[in-house]
Amino acid sequence: MEHLHRYAPIVDDLEAFLAAAEEPLHRVVWANTVRTTAEEVEGWIHDRCPEAERVSWFDAAWRIPAGAARPGKWPEFVLGLIHTQEEVSLWPVWALDARPGEAVLDMCAAPGSKAARTAVAMADRGRLMANDRKWGRLQGVQDVVARLGLTCVASSNMGGAQIPGDACFDRVLVDAPCTGEGTTRKAGGGKRPQIVKDDFHKLASVQKGLLRRAVELVRPGGTVIYATCTYAPEENEAVLDGIYPEKAEIEPIRVPEGVRVAPGVTEWQGRSFRPDVANAIRFWPHLNDTGGFFVARLRRL
Repeated sequence: MEHLHRYAPIVDDLEAFLAAAEEPLHRVVWANTVRTTAEEVEGWIHDRCPEAERVSWFDAAWRIPAGAARPGKWPEFVLGLIHTQEEVSLWPVWALDARPGEAVLDMCAAPGSKAARTAVAMADRGRLMANDRKWGRLQGVQDVVARLGLTCVASSNMGGAQIPGDACFDRVLVDAPCTGEGTTRKAGGGKRPQIVKDDFHKLASVQKGLLRRAVELVRPGGTVIYATCTYAPEENEAVLDGIYPEKAEIEPIRVPEGVRVAPGVTEWQGRSFRPDVANAIRFWPHLNDTGGFFVARLRRL
């Protein structure tokens, strides 16, 4: 975990951060309320996993302790009544706040959990375009959507920056490809991705292209969520800094009471960013016992 020491200047407690990054990670089960109710699912979950706890900030979701159960093997999962997901990866969906009847784009949709949860938030009414540039990964998205019985989702197979049109969507989610530093707690903790120094800058070029196109695709006044599962400012605040302030503003994200987040950083290694990057939120693993994530909400002007 030596690589993560580079974040000592921007994390509040380096020792707690490093320790949390190696801990096993719980999973979350959420109810597919298009097909069932939260009350029914809660009964099933407590029968199968008495240790499960309700997620306080997200509707109809429960924490399953690491090693306590395998909800992906439950009949309710196979029948499409529930889905499993990492808790911190629900935050981009929460921030997107998609509504029934809207036109929404998930620009980098694989493996499909965020697209599926977005469709559930929309009550399966409206238009959700789930896009991914890799056909094999897009098939996985289609499998998730089919199992959950969601009908408002259509899929497309192209590079996100090449999606045609202008001002076509009410909301766009860009869960960008990244170095994945925030995923170290998966598979038991401590198994971080293999990262080389140039990865940050190579990926940042791709991420900037995706975010710029997302801003063009959303209608004026519409919402773009930019998210990564990495800590690197090169892939987060520096990418946001590549959007002209006259094109979009970065809005504050007010999280529910009891959730601990850190603001976006306005300086990194001698470089200053546009001031409103501070409105983004960082999820360090020791703050809420989750994986790591970065989420920013932009409004097209």
